[in-house]
Amino acid sequence: MTEEFEGDKRAERTGLALRNAFFELVLLQPYSKIKIADIIAKADVGRSTFYEHYKNKDDLLYASLRWPMTVLASAMLPPNKVLDVQGILEHFWQNRSFARPILTGTTRKHVSRCLSQILVEQLQNMSSPSLNRYVPVSAVAQALAATQLSLLSNWLTGVYSTTPDKLAQQLMLTSRAIAVPSV
Repeated sequence: MTEEFEGDKRAERTGLALRNAFFELVLLQPYSKIKIADIIAKADVGRSTFYEHYKNKDDLLYASLRWPMTVLASAMLPPNKVLDVQGILEHFWQNRSFARPILTGTTRKHVSRCLSQILVEQLQNMSSPSLNRYVPVSAVAQALAATQLSLLSNWLTGVYSTTPDKLAQQLMLTSRAIAVPSV
């Protein structure tokens, strides 16, 4: 095994330890109360090691959310993504004890910002000169993130009951209606 490969594996293990420690802390206390000192103590790593991986606590949250939020953002893309969206909804449902505190309360604004950033990237990639936008892409992304997160958090907190496949369909219909101008 090469030294570089061993270093990569070690970095992956450390990143996983930091994310797992962070997830455990989010379940125990509000996001605003979590300190980097708490994360590194739980992960059993040094402060400098934390900063080798992440700039701050928000960066750790965004890195943790990047994959699921990218899949959720894909709800505005063509219908062939429905199984991906349904899969991420099933993942959220299976992990709802963790997802609920992340999607509600003080953490929600960070989740919304993360999702909005991803949506801006996707909207810019799908934009063409023929798409006439009456509001900035960032405003469309913020509205879309708020809508997607409302549907998701209301479902996870029991405000309404539906199946992941039906919610995926609704997310896709709603997202496309907001993201793709019809005129």
